[in-house]
Amino acid sequence: MIEKLAVQNFKCIDSVETEFSGLNLLTGPNSTGKSTLIQALLLLAQCVKNKGLVGTNLINGEFVKLGMLPDIRNIYTNGKQMKISWEAQGESVCSCELNFADMGENGTATIISEKGFTLPDLVYLNHDRVGVKDIYDKNLENVSRIGTAGEYAFDYLSRRKLEPLAEPDFAAEPMKVGVNLGNQVDYWLEYIMGYRVSAESIESTNYVRVLYETAKSSRQLRPYHIGTGVSYVANLIVSALSCKKGSIFIVENPEIHLHPAAQSKLLEFFAFLAVRGLQIFVETHSDHIFNGLRKLIHKGKLQTTDVAVYFIVKNEQECSDAVRIRITEEGKIKNQQKGLFDQFDDDLDELLDLDAYE
Repeated sequence: MIEKLAVQNFKCIDSVETEFSGLNLLTGPNSTGKSTLIQALLLLAQCVKNKGLVGTNLINGEFVKLGMLPDIRNIYTNGKQMKISWEAQGESVCSCELNFADMGENGTATIISEKGFTLPDLVYLNHDRVGVKDIYDKNLENVSRIGTAGEYAFDYLSRRKLEPLAEPDFAAEPMKVGVNLGNQVDYWLEYIMGYRVSAESIESTNYVRVLYETAKSSRQLRPYHIGTGVSYVANLIVSALSCKKGSIFIVENPEIHLHPAAQSKLLEFFAFLAVRGLQIFVETHSDHIFNGLRKLIHKGKLQTTDVAVYFIVKNEQECSDAVRIRITEEGKIKNQQKGLFDQFDDDLDELLDLDAYE
């Protein structure tokens, strides 16, 4: 598990240090640095995975594609050196540090590892995920089992649906539901969206066919004939259930195309996996996901030590600050910030004022 991340002079970040837990939410207004913080983490992982590369090859790879080295320099401080480091807890504490000593076009990076650092298994789903399609590509190159857009999630399901989960402890109600990937995907998809999914390889092609059905009908439906959110959630569920304890799962804006009730239930899915050993990072603008987390703490299904919530804002120098939101065991916010999901209250206050004049 990544316990600490420190970032200096990277894009809109001057200096930020964060401490993480099992389930981590990053939120805040647009263009304040949420994605930048995730990119810093992914860039370090990418560089560790591709030791020996230099220049633009380091910052354009499987997880992130950031352009030229000068593009990732902090435009406000104009610093010449960038540094990203993390500290992970496993059998022993280890750290990994990335230094760009030269931010010129052909700059090099130095990676410093201590105590046998190894890169954890990592699945990253970006905001531009694959959506509704009748057929999906097979993963012929097998570089990544899921793909950063989730483009291979249904191929993974088609090949592994009858196999036990990669992590047995991630099975929900195994005696009732079963431990196969297909059973577990259907369990969560039905709970969140009311559907089941099947993914079948189309023989002699490079494609996978996906169909859905409801619990009340065995009629199979093409993805175009159901709500868009169903495909997005199915993709997320398959991707997360492909992981094991100690894996890192990062997803941007999981609330896309989802009704508020489904957003809250999706958070329950994340919490279920997080307390069983999957480290999850969620970038979100959803108050329903945030309040769903608070609700689970209030109900005792999550401990305050299981979560870390950061509100990302710009300071007077236009650089990012990461404010950790403290939540009590009752689910209350101890340090409410202006802009932290308070728009509903602001709108309601104005509506009540209007009603007072009628």
